[in-house]
Amino acid sequence: MVREQARIVSIAAGRMRLVPVAAACGGCSHSGGCGMARLAELLPAERNALELPASDGHQVGDVIELALPDGALLLASLLAYLPALVGLIAGAALSATAGAPLQVLTALVGLAAGLGCSRLIGRRHFRRWRPVVVAGAGAVATRNQE
Repeated sequence: MVREQARIVSIAAGRMRLVPVAAACGGCSHSGGCGMARLAELLPAERNALELPASDGHQVGDVIELALPDGALLLASLLAYLPALVGLIAGAALSATAGAPLQVLTALVGLAAGLGCSRLIGRRHFRRWRPVVVAGAGAVATRNQE
């Protein structure tokens, strides 16, 4: 299981909104030249917010630990990139004998079709890839002290 800590920023209508405790990188000695650290500076933490069903006993400000099944991150990455890449290549290949402007256009149409497929499939499988709360603030603090 992939585990990450998040802070509860709001609870309303049976849903809790979470933001990552340690947003994308910035914690190591190489953060000055790291692209992920620079991106984290530009994007506010609220942009990376996640909504989950509210659990009993949690309050705004609590830090909780979330878990994601091992294969879910890999499958989500494949789903995000593979159909778009296949669509791009297929679009370009379908018009291989045509002129360059038409080939570029069909490649872009193939890319858009691949992205659309990724979105449809992602919506269908989103529940399986949703993180689950595995520990509350007390358990996270205890684990960090060890």
